[in-house]
Amino acid sequence: MSSDFFVGRAGTWYSPIWNASFGVFDWVLERIADLTADPGVEAAVRDALGHHFKMFDLSWYPDEQAAEIVRVILGPLREELPGENEIVRGRVAELITMAEGWEAATDVFPVFLPWRFQRQENGETVRYHVDDRPLDIVFTGVRVVELPDELLNPEISVSDEGYVIRARRFDAVVPADGLRLLGDPYNGPLEHRLGAQ
Repeated sequence: MSSDFFVGRAGTWYSPIWNASFGVFDWVLERIADLTADPGVEAAVRDALGHHFKMFDLSWYPDEQAAEIVRVILGPLREELPGENEIVRGRVAELITMAEGWEAATDVFPVFLPWRFQRQENGETVRYHVDDRPLDIVFTGVRVVELPDELLNPEISVSDEGYVIRARRFDAVVPADGLRLLGDPYNGPLEHRLGAQ
């Protein structure tokens, strides 16, 4: 059995999901409650633990409280990891990476899309589509690059060379001039052109 911790940041498209066993999930929430300097955050997290929610979402809390939870994850919680077993360290390290992304997220990027996309078009325009919802990723002005037939849970960022894609079994830069996300998954649709950010 497992639980989900949604690390989404309001006003951005950043929303990865950390999944962990009940034991590790509860341990993290207990440590956040113990380590926070904010009595409101402590009460909110303990309330979530008391209701035995097997889900926790930063968007449930005001920005200041979400920022405090992230501060605890990146600081005091990280400092406690060396004393834990290898499984806990590995799982919590994934949450720490997501919290670093939360802290860095501004406006749109990085975009995290927790779905399986299948390639529909290839060439200068490359389109990926989700079968069970009207959601497409469209790269325009694509220069020569080998792209996979599938993108699973992609995270998309911007670089000078194009769009950095991190997905299961694919981590590369797509040299493209533009990106469109169609289907309004969060706050969209999004249209972005390199050099116009």
